[in-house]
Amino acid sequence: MKNIVIVGGSSGIGLAVVQNLDGENITNISRTPCVVAGVNNLTADVTDRAALKKAFSHIERMDVLIYCAGVSLAAPIEYTQADDYRKLFEVNLIGAVDCIKLAMPLLKNSEDGRIIILSSSGGVAPIPFDSFYSASKAGVIALCRSLRLEAPFVKSTAMVIGGTQTQFSFKRKIYTDCGDYDAMLKNASDALIKIEQTGYPAETVARKIVKIVYDVDPPPTVTVGAKNKFMLGLYKILPWRLKLAALRATYGLN
Repeated sequence: MKNIVIVGGSSGIGLAVVQNLDGENITNISRTPCVVAGVNNLTADVTDRAALKKAFSHIERMDVLIYCAGVSLAAPIEYTQADDYRKLFEVNLIGAVDCIKLAMPLLKNSEDGRIIILSSSGGVAPIPFDSFYSASKAGVIALCRSLRLEAPFVKSTAMVIGGTQTQFSFKRKIYTDCGDYDAMLKNASDALIKIEQTGYPAETVARKIVKIVYDVDPPPTVTVGAKNKFMLGLYKILPWRLKLAALRATYGLN
C-alpha cells in the first residue's frame, strides 16, 4: 500500500485522481474536504504557509506527492492587478515549491518516492491573456526537470495537460473594461473555454496520472493525450512566426 498525499483533491482533476486510486492510503490537503470515503482530509490553503506546514506535520509517511492545486486568470498583462497575479503564482508555483520542501524529508524515507505536479500545454505553447498561468506552468516543467538533477532519488514528473472538462473553466477571473484589449480578450477567453470543455474528460487525465504513480521510471515531463502530444510536438518545430500565427488563429486574435 502506497501513502499518497494529494494537494487539491477535493474537485476537478484532483478528485478524479482520488477516485481512480484503489487500495492506497490517501491524504487530501485542500480548503474543502474530499468527499471520497476513506480519504484522510487535512485543511489548508496552499497560500498559507503556516497552515500548510501544520497539515504536513500530521503526515508520518509519504511515498507520493501529487500537486493539483491551480488557478487561472484571463487578463491583459498591462492591466493585471498585482494582487491577482501574485496570488496565481502563489497557488500554481510557489505552493508547489512549499509542498515539495515539506514533503522531501518524508519522500527520502520512501523506497520509491515520487512527485507529480500538474502543468499545462500553456506552459509550452503560451495562452494569450492567460500569460501568468502559462508562465507558472512553464515554471512547473522547469522545476520538475531541475528536481531530477538535484534529487534523483525522488522521481519528479510534470504532467502537461491540455484542455480538460472540469469546472475550472468557469472559475477563471476574467477582466473587463481593458480598453483596446477587450475584443481580443473576449475572443481568447471564449476560445479557451471551448478548448477546455471539448477536451479530455477529467477521468482520462486522472488515469494517466495514476499510471505515473506506478510507472517504474517515469520521465520528468509527460504530455497527456495523443492529440496534445501531436500539437505540442508540431508547435516546437515551427518557426517562431508560424508559432505566433497559429496561436493567434487558435484564440481568435486575427
